[in-house]
Amino acid sequence: LAMGILAALLETSRSGKGQVIDAAVVDGSASMMTLFHGLLAAGLWRDARGSNLLDGGAPFGRPYRTLDDKHIVIQPLESPFFRELLQRMGITDLDADRQYDPSYWPEIHRRLSQAFRSRTRDEWCELLEGTDACFAPVLSLTEVAGHPHIRDRGTMVDVAGVRQPAPAPRFSRTPSEIRHAAGQPEDAADMLARWGLDASELKE
Repeated sequence: LAMGILAALLETSRSGKGQVIDAAVVDGSASMMTLFHGLLAAGLWRDARGSNLLDGGAPFGRPYRTLDDKHIVIQPLESPFFRELLQRMGITDLDADRQYDPSYWPEIHRRLSQAFRSRTRDEWCELLEGTDACFAPVLSLTEVAGHPHIRDRGTMVDVAGVRQPAPAPRFSRTPSEIRHAAGQPEDAADMLARWGLDASELKE
């Protein structure tokens, strides 16, 4: 709906005409699945959970448990990135040329699972972050703000002692800011009166 409103505002600035925006949740959900419907139509997607490239079926596009019972996630879809991941992990007993051979996926999964269980999440971060291995740690909500990238961008902010995401997107000329913390729950009548409803409207 927000994207539709912005698009309509842009269009009306050119045409001078208005229009109705019909934004159904079900339509938006269907639209978000366009990629997968296209893959299905092309014969590149099986209608079975956990058996495809982007649903955890591919061993090079999923999370893995680490030695300290935390998790990392990898997504080196392209061959050069997959080869770099294997090289940096010191894995020489997998055939990188068979990355897209589904019959070989169980072996890749077994070997990667074994390898990732050999180090802690932080040790994998030290080895793989900042490379082309397409790797990231899986962080808990309480860990996110301390991640160097999040911290350096100021993605999380404190407002009245509450840690929360900063406004997004960011604007160079008219930067957004959080003006105040969330208030305490208030009486509905008091709130409506503050918004300008008179006594008769409140009674109604």
